[in-house]
Amino acid sequence: MAGYVTIGKGVHFGIGASVIQGINIGKWAVIGAGAVVIKDVPDYGVVVGNPGSVIKFAEKHKTYTP
Repeated sequence: MAGYVTIGKGVHFGIGASVIQGINIGKWAVIGAGAVVIKDVPDYGVVVGNPGSVIKFAEKHKTYTP
């Protein structure tokens, strides 16, 4: 992580991922192993590659009530 990176709640980072300065990563996003993030990541975005790109959106966590 470079400086001034904002990381939302529940974000997961794969090993070796890199994020340049000033990036915002939305809540529950997933950053793949070795990804190089150079753009903001939206909520629930799944990012892979170099440069990183959003390939899909993760399912929102569901709450179940009995």
